[in-house]
Amino acid sequence: MKKILFSEHETYYRSLGLRDIDGLEYVFGGSRFYNKEISFFKKFSGFVCAFYTMPHNTLLTLKFKSLNKRTLLCSDGIFEFSNAFENPMITKYRLSLFHPIIQDCFLSVGKREANYFSQDVEVIQYMPERMLSQTDVIDLSKDTKVLITTANTAYFNELEFCRLKSLISEVAELLSYNSIKFCFRIFDEKLLSALNVDHQVYNDINRGFEETLADYNSVITTPSSIAITAMYHRRSVALLVYRDWPMYLQAGWLLPSAKVLESSLQDFISLEESRIEIQNKILKSYITEVGITECIDKALVSKPNYNCNKVDAHIDISMMNMLESKFNFNVEWYVRKLYLKFKSNKVFKDIRKWIK
Repeated sequence: MKKILFSEHETYYRSLGLRDIDGLEYVFGGSRFYNKEISFFKKFSGFVCAFYTMPHNTLLTLKFKSLNKRTLLCSDGIFEFSNAFENPMITKYRLSLFHPIIQDCFLSVGKREANYFSQDVEVIQYMPERMLSQTDVIDLSKDTKVLITTANTAYFNELEFCRLKSLISEVAELLSYNSIKFCFRIFDEKLLSALNVDHQVYNDINRGFEETLADYNSVITTPSSIAITAMYHRRSVALLVYRDWPMYLQAGWLLPSAKVLESSLQDFISLEESRIEIQNKILKSYITEVGITECIDKALVSKPNYNCNKVDAHIDISMMNMLESKFNFNVEWYVRKLYLKFKSNKVFKDIRKWIK
C-alpha cells in the first residue's frame, strides 16, 4: 500500500478527478505538517502539491527529497506565460509560476506545454476532470447565438484592462451591426460595468459553463480552460488576443481586433468545416486517456531527481516568504507576550493572589 501526502484539501484534488483505487492511500491537508521532523514523513511513499507560491510546499518537498521519496507538482488548468510572469498574486512573492519546478515530476495540461516544461523536469500530461465534467457532447443550439466570456482574472494591470475592454466592445458592436445575437458571461464587475456603458447585454452567469453552453453555438473568450471545454463540445471558438506574450493555447479563430473578425465572421457563425477540423486537431493535444489518479500512481514509480539549476534561488525566496508571512508566528513567543501584558493587569494580579 502506497501512502501519499497531499498538501491541499481533499475537495481540490477530487475536483481534478482523483479517485480511490486499490494500492493507494491518501492523506490530505498535508501543509499543516510542514514543521514536523523529517522522520514523520518516512511512512509516506510520496508528496503531491499544487499551490506553487505556498512556501510550505517547498519545505515539504525538501523534506521528502531528503528521504529519497518522490515529489509531484500538479497544475489545474492551461498554462499562460502572462499569468506566470505578470500576475500580481504571484509576482508579489517574487516568484514566476512554474519557473523553476523543484519537484521530481510535473503534472501538466496540454501536449505543447508538457514539451516546454520537459526541458527541465519530468512531465506527465493529464486533463483535469473539472475541465470536462460532461463527456457527452452537448447538442448545438437551434439558435445562432454567441457567448462572450473571459477568464476569472482576465487582466493584470490597467493597460490590459483598457485593451480588453476596447476589444470586447468592438466585437460586440460588430455582432450588433450584423444582427447576431450574443450575451456576456463576465464575472469581473469592473469589466462588466465598463462594457455596460455602451452595451446593455444579458450577463449569463447563473448556471455552470457547460449548462450555459447549450444555448450557444459560438464562444469568444480570453485564453482560459473554458476554450478547451467549448472546443470539446464542437462550438466555434475565438480567442481574444490583447497581449504580446506567446500562447500555447490556440483555437479555430484568433481575434486581435474586430476588423480581423469581420473578414471571417460568417465562417465563425456557421462553424465552417475546415476551421472546425483544425480546431478538433488542436483539441487532441489536450485530451488524455488517463486521469490524475493514474498519473500519480505512475509518477511514484520513478526515482527521485534533483535539478539544482535555479532551484536554490527558488528555495531561498520561498523560505524568506515563509519567514515574512503574516500567518507565520512563534506560538511560544506570542503566549509569553500575552502573559507579560496581562501580568501587570490589576484583575490578573488579583486572580493570581486568589489562586495562591
